[in-house]
Amino acid sequence: MRNYTFRRLTEADLPLMRRWLATAHVKTWWPNADTQLALMQQDMDNPDIDMWVVSLIDHAFAYLHDHDVQTFGMPQYADLPRGVRVLSTFVGDRDFLGQGHSVGYIEARVRDLRMKYPQVAVGPNSTDTRGISIFRQAGFMNRRLAATRDGRLVQVMTHN
Repeated sequence: MRNYTFRRLTEADLPLMRRWLATAHVKTWWPNADTQLALMQQDMDNPDIDMWVVSLIDHAFAYLHDHDVQTFGMPQYADLPRGVRVLSTFVGDRDFLGQGHSVGYIEARVRDLRMKYPQVAVGPNSTDTRGISIFRQAGFMNRRLAATRDGRLVQVMTHN
């Protein structure tokens, strides 16, 4: 088991986030870097969302955030009760793709979350077969297909 560390996202991390959001493999699923950065900056003071920079041996390589399922009124999670935690993430450093790191750090974060919360949910885009596969490997099960507020179809998955 690798020793992934999670530290709070800070203002000082925003240039790194901008670089990562500009990479082709990230912007496919996290489009419009300016909007994403503005949301990150806005949510830094929001006690309802936890935003993390994921590192391995002091090398930052991924971003992850989690929040209560009802915090943002996302329709794809409307059937899940308060207390379920929603997780979303991306690997920013291309050198960390395809080596099992995504599964590893997701499993680590889910382990921490499950100590406090009854369930963790994710909602990768229904066409993101790689992301869905990674979440399955990390122990998530398909729950249902659902539409987001902007009409995208996502695969809602839960880790019980």
